[in-house]
Amino acid sequence: MRFARATLTSVFTTALDFALLALLVECFSVNVALATFLGTVLGSSSNFLINRRWAFRGGAGHPAHQAFRYLITQVGSSAIHTGGVWLATRAGVEYLVAKVVVACLAYLVWNYPMNRAFVFRIKA
Repeated sequence: MRFARATLTSVFTTALDFALLALLVECFSVNVALATFLGTVLGSSSNFLINRRWAFRGGAGHPAHQAFRYLITQVGSSAIHTGGVWLATRAGVEYLVAKVVVACLAYLVWNYPMNRAFVFRIKA
């Protein structure tokens, strides 16, 4: 159930991330790598709040400690997103397609495992 709640949270916050990315690139001609980074900042900010309250029910942990661990996790996530989208677009992949692929991979191999084991310290 936790994975399902975390995935729903991620879908919602990734939609915010994508919307900002597309807005910045299409309407303001912002560089794709910078727009990708800024999108991850928006998405991750809302993601922490929803994950803490609903997906991982991390209310027992100290919020400042969780926020610090989440920040560390999101630095890695932003690097994966920004670098992955940058590399894919350099190889000719359309930026939104690249973002979908990178976002799915980052969620499965980095974000969810780190949130579960490190940020909110949920034991198996």
